[in-house]
Amino acid sequence: MAFSVLPIIDRQTGQVQFKAQDRWHVLYVCDPARLEQLITRSSSRPTFEPTTSQLVLHIASIGHPEGRSVAFSLAKFPSLTPLTKMNS
Repeated sequence: MAFSVLPIIDRQTGQVQFKAQDRWHVLYVCDPARLEQLITRSSSRPTFEPTTSQLVLHIASIGHPEGRSVAFSLAKFPSLTPLTKMNS
């Protein structure tokens, strides 16, 4: 099931945040500038598909007013805390 979202994009880090299913999601995209550019041309709100971790945009074009689909793969945002720790 896909959820309509309104993402917040950090162009410096690639961090993408949005609220879906009553909780905030913080993910990462490798090309935040392109995502931001295409969102401005989107014919509807982006949708997030949790099973594939994709943010899908529908970009209007000549002959296709409903929009052609463009999907961005999102990854879990890297944690700033270490995954392991050393015992001394």
